[in-house]
Formats: sequence, C-alpha cells, structure tokens
Amino acid sequence: MKKYLNITFWVFVGIYFFVVLGFVSSRQKKALCTSINVIYIDSLNYRFVDRDDLIKLIDEKDEKVLGRPMNELNISKLEKIISDQPYVKAAEVYTEINGVLNVKIAQRLPIVRVINSKNKGYYIDSEGYLLPLSKKVSLRLLVASGNINFNPNFDTTMYVLDNQNINKDKKVLQDILVLADFINKNDFWKAQIQQIYLNNENEFELVPLVGAQIIYFGTIKNYQKKFKKLEATYKKGFLYKGWNKYKSINLKYEHQVICEKK
Repeated sequence: MKKYLNITFWVFVGIYFFVVLGFVSSRQKKALCTSINVIYIDSLNYRFVDRDDLIKLIDEKDEKVLGRPMNELNISKLEKIISDQPYVKAAEVYTEINGVLNVKIAQRLPIVRVINSKNKGYYIDSEGYLLPLSKKVSLRLLVASGNINFNPNFDTTMYVLDNQNINKDKKVLQDILVLADFINKNDFWKAQIQQIYLNNENEFELVPLVGAQIIYFGTIKNYQKKFKKLEATYKKGFLYKGWNKYKSINLKYEHQVICEKK
C-alpha cells in the first residue's frame, strides 16, 4: 500500500510541475518588454556607453524592443548589435518573466592614447584593439605621439596584435602597446612616465613627469633590462645629484647609461 501511495505522490508532483511550467511558459509568451536593465560587469569608473545610449541603440523605431512580446525578441541579434560597439568588450542579453530585458556589458580598457603624425587621435586597449576617442569620457592616459603613421578605419574592428598583413606602421603600434602595457602595470613607471615619443629614426623617447630630461630609449629590444637600468639611475644616481642637472638619459647602449648634463 505504501508503495502505491509513493507512486501516486510522485505522479501528482510531476503533474503539478508540468502545469506550473505550462503556466509560466504561457505567461512568458504574453509578457511584454516593459524595461531595459543595464548591468556593467567591469570595475571601471567611467561609462563609454551609458544606459540611454544602449536603449537608443537597441530600441530603434523600426525594431522596437520596449512594448514588444518577450518571446519575439531576437536575443542573439541584440547581443551582436551591442558587441559591435567599439567600447564594448563583451555583451550578454537575457529576459526575465516580469518583462525586464537585462543587458550585461563589459567595457574595454584603454591604456594609451595615440596621436599620430596627422594629428588623428585614438586609443589602444589592454588587449590590442584600437578605439576611437570618446566624446563623453575624458581619460588621463599615457600618450604616444611622433612619427606614428597608422590611421585606423573604425568602420571595422582594428586589432594591432593580428600579424596578418603586418607592416611597419602596424608594428609601431605593437611596440607602443608593449611599452604602454609594461608602464601601466608597474606602479613606479606609471607615476613617472607621461609620454612615449617616436622620433624620425623610429626610435622611442620617453618623457617623464618629473624633471626636464629626455630619455632616449631606442627600440623595444631588451626593454625590461632598459627599464631596470633606468630605475637604478633614478633611485641611486638622481637621489644624490638631483633630477634637474641632466638634460638627457641614453639607454640605447647595452651595458651603460649615458646621462648628459645641462
């Protein structure tokens, strides 16, 4: 008898869940999209793409999202529209039964602002993607300028670490990214270096925040060793002789640092 009672109980449980799921599914089909909830999953303090921009982007006149049945929304298409924005690293779109459309986005992290030889400005992010300058957000970043000839076309995604169709101008951006990434990840250098300059000999010069000297860095070959030599010069040599007695520091030679006095 007990066995039959257990079977009857689980049959009723199965029927109950079947009815509930059917009710939920029916309700979800009838539910209209009443609001869009934007969730930023990055830790950045700025918003390249704010909530109003996103709503305008996905709630166009021809394909309204708000007021539309939830089951008619093309989630994959909405994710692609958002992901195609240059400042968006990743996007996830999903619905809730209460009519809320959730949009999760992660923004890209620019680490250097480039001003090329034609005075065209753009960012390079931490992963090597080129981004147009923002009209809404002003960032205090390391600046790279000088003999930089790469002029991006932002109609397509620009990725500098892609070695297909590599040329001299693109290689320059790869080298700038290497230096910028190293500087930004080192607290000491992040506080010291404000600009990377590419001279007409295609060699790098660094401009410090403190002191008026120019740092002749050369190419990025052995760049980590060069920074170690420079750090030793800053912490030992300048500690006793002062920052402003020299007009240049030359790191281009492997086993020495040449400091030229004013």
